[in-house]
Amino acid sequence: MPRRLVFALAGLVFLGCSGEATRPQVGRVETDTSASSGTSQTGENSGTFRLIACPTNQTVTSSGVLGTLGGTVSAAGSSITLPLAAVVGPTLIRVTVPASSYMEIDVTANDLLSFLFRKSVTITIDYSRCPVSVTEGKALTVWHIDTETKALLQNMNAVNDPVARRITFTTDHLSGYAIAQ
Repeated sequence: MPRRLVFALAGLVFLGCSGEATRPQVGRVETDTSASSGTSQTGENSGTFRLIACPTNQTVTSSGVLGTLGGTVSAAGSSITLPLAAVVGPTLIRVTVPASSYMEIDVTANDLLSFLFRKSVTITIDYSRCPVSVTEGKALTVWHIDTETKALLQNMNAVNDPVARRITFTTDHLSGYAIAQ
């Protein structure tokens, strides 16, 4: 096995075993029965957040192989941008905006939902498909979610651009993400 690949795999194994630093903190999850919002969470000093309802029955996926020079992969206006040296070699990046009742995306690297980068990456979620009445004047947030249960796991401290109808955050790991209010 080439020496560079051995070091890359060793780095991924090390990063994947880091445990406590990357483990999401789960708050109390409640079920909301109203038609306009979904799963909610009340966290310590965080208030209550609910996924915003922006239903679509269409799944859009885009992928690309990015290397040490970085780059961007986009799907349906949402994207991930890797800076220089975020990965150790060619990495298959996939962005999926799934058919869902909520404004969510899944981002994978090498078909792994939990991938750690060497540098923080930037993820932007385009919510232009959402009705203006659902988002206008609202304090929107992005959450790392459990893609099966839609439970809110970790607030990603995103920055909202209501004019462009996009919300952006940085992270060093991948997962499923959704917009909440």
